[in-house]
Amino acid sequence: MLKIGINIIVFLCWTQMVLAQNTKLDDLSEKITNNQVLFKTDPQKAFKEIDMLLDEAIKLKDANAELRILSTRYEYDYLLKIDFEQMISSANILKDRAIVHKSLLYEAKSHKYLAQTYSFNELYDKSLEELRLGMEVLERADAEDAYIIMEKANIHTAFANVYNLKNEYFSGIQSLLNSVKEHEKLKDPELKRGTKFMDYTNLGGAYLKVNLDSARFYANKSIELSTPEETDHNLMFINYLVIANVHLEKKEYDQALQFLKKAESIEENKYFLNIKELYEKFISVYDALGDLELKTKYENKLKDLSLTVTQNQNKTLRKIILDDKEQQQPQKSKSNIWFWGVLVGVLVLVVIIIVVRFKKEEQKETSLTPETYNSLIAVLKKNDQTFLLTFEKEFPDFQQNLLKVCPELSSSEIELLALIKLGLSNKDIAKYKFIQHKTVQNKRHIIRKKLNFTQDEDLNKWVENV
Repeated sequence: MLKIGINIIVFLCWTQMVLAQNTKLDDLSEKITNNQVLFKTDPQKAFKEIDMLLDEAIKLKDANAELRILSTRYEYDYLLKIDFEQMISSANILKDRAIVHKSLLYEAKSHKYLAQTYSFNELYDKSLEELRLGMEVLERADAEDAYIIMEKANIHTAFANVYNLKNEYFSGIQSLLNSVKEHEKLKDPELKRGTKFMDYTNLGGAYLKVNLDSARFYANKSIELSTPEETDHNLMFINYLVIANVHLEKKEYDQALQFLKKAESIEENKYFLNIKELYEKFISVYDALGDLELKTKYENKLKDLSLTVTQNQNKTLRKIILDDKEQQQPQKSKSNIWFWGVLVGVLVLVVIIIVVRFKKEEQKETSLTPETYNSLIAVLKKNDQTFLLTFEKEFPDFQQNLLKVCPELSSSEIELLALIKLGLSNKDIAKYKFIQHKTVQNKRHIIRKKLNFTQDEDLNKWVENV
């Protein structure tokens, strides 16, 4: 599935430049705009200029320029570095400075940025909460202001991105339609055309899981709205990728390959999750066409990219968890007492489970004890994000071994395999994770597919030996 959230960022510099042209640019503002133009051709050089521009803004006590630069720095982190921890840091700095300067626009942006970073790490509830906070901030701002209209639309698009990641496709489409409604309020004709260019791209990606004809329709509509200067735009990359997906679903491999190559030829900075999507589709097409050499080439590219992203996700997740623990420290002792009290009632049953498990694995080396098992279950019952980290302390090689076998496994899939490793049934997993039993079954099916299991292979037995 395409990750449409990138369209918020890749289009932002363009919209800022169009809006800026409607006002008199001072020297520093013009430098920032030029830096954003430079990012399209030489992103590394543009990134290096950011700190110098920030120092100049602070010396001049130019609050708007300072916030604009901090916002741009997050966008560069987002597109260039795949460093989620740095993205969180940049977003929080922007939020703090926006509050100091009483800027509702940039305070809302900071919530949107945090939401995007959380969604990359599959922390969807935290992501949705940040988006709600961002929208609440904007409700206090001038509803007629073009910047506020654009930011409301961006947050609706961010909502759509999270809903799509949660497989709630119709909610995602509705959020995109809310974004379209906001854009209709704009008065600048060129800005309206540009936002339609973006909105149609987003709708094309959203409809891929709902209706292929609609997906292709909106992608083509977006292409029709593009100008000659936008032929190398990131949005064109998405449009080509959407159309390639449609042809691939219809087993029209030559046509799919044609559009994949068009997407690959886009030189403007491309979002890493969409690059992942591109590599996956190349692999599928070359597999269908029997070109093993090119299939292997893109498999290697995908492994390198997946390893980088996974490493940064794990690093960032640890930081998020530590930050949350610091904020919750005063309630720690009371929480522990409450949860240990709940666990007393199931202690006997847990011990029986552990004994049975130990008998099955008596030749395996593990430090798992009944007390440790109880602790893991307690963390799980709280729906606490520290579960996977706690689990890793007892099975330090588990995640690493899984990723060696299948680098494409997501964090949520690794967590599901960890729960299976603990001997939990599908019913228990559904209960503890607050999801439907069918959802667990679907996730197991996706994992089996990624692992290339045959119908006879038992996922539970396989996990026991990891």
